[in-house]
Amino acid sequence: MVIKSKVSTLEKKVLLVDIGGTNIRTATAEIGSFELQNAHKRNLDCLDSFDEIIENLLNEDMDIKHIVFSIAGPKLHQSISMTNRKFEIDESDILNKFEIDSCHILNDWESIGHGLSLFDRNEMIFINEGNSFNNTALVLGPGTGLGVAQVINNNIVLPTEIGNSLLSMPKLFKELNLSNPEDFIVIEDLLSGGGLKKIYKCISSDEQSPEEIVASYAKNELSQKSVQFFLISLSQILSELALAYMPGSGIYIAGGLMRSLQQFLDIDRFMKEFLVNRKSIHADVLKQIPLAIINQEMTCLHGSLNFINKFSLNLK
Repeated sequence: MVIKSKVSTLEKKVLLVDIGGTNIRTATAEIGSFELQNAHKRNLDCLDSFDEIIENLLNEDMDIKHIVFSIAGPKLHQSISMTNRKFEIDESDILNKFEIDSCHILNDWESIGHGLSLFDRNEMIFINEGNSFNNTALVLGPGTGLGVAQVINNNIVLPTEIGNSLLSMPKLFKELNLSNPEDFIVIEDLLSGGGLKKIYKCISSDEQSPEEIVASYAKNELSQKSVQFFLISLSQILSELALAYMPGSGIYIAGGLMRSLQQFLDIDRFMKEFLVNRKSIHADVLKQIPLAIINQEMTCLHGSLNFINKFSLNLK
């Protein structure tokens, strides 16, 4: 983060900006509160007038003195270049352009990780209740890509680029009878909205958007097969991530795609695939890891607000 040297505490309001792979969401909030105000969603094409949008939002409320961005891409040296679009944002540049006191840039799943402690059990759909055994959790979600972050003690959040790591699951590919395995090189080629679209095309030789696949599920056998293969793939890859990160506090899945797919999820089958081919000692560990879908929208904005609230407390 970049903060003006004269600022010793964070007061006034904050502008929250979430730049995802498809949309931009914005909201304002009082620092210290947990309530989002003036929430709005725009198509990503408006990035062409990004500076104008930010300037207008700041001019609408002169009490806004801080901005938190959550952006789909890896953060390096106070800047983020988006993974799926040619767009870069830098904290120092933002602070110099606009009349604000602080600017904070987070990876989008870093933001969601900071918001994990905000969500109650009644805002989650549990796949496995588990039995928590440490203070480490994973938050992840298939969307335009696949985002994953590690959360330690509900305070330290470590975003990853695991979605862009190599995918090597020959048994899965054999089941799908892939004609174009080169289309599935990294994990998010399979576990994302685009991945669901590719799965459908492999099965049907036809193209459908993820939204169309979900909408036609009840009447289209190919949609059913595609969605179920996607969910099986998710369960098996979650199993790999669980053994890699040992998230004893749970694995929490967020995002609109999973909220729309959860109605088709067979919990018994999902857990069977989550444990498949594991030695008994590892299966016993996996059974204790809570698994849940976060049934909440605007998770990035909520997480960004919680981040700046915690940051403000640390300055006092």
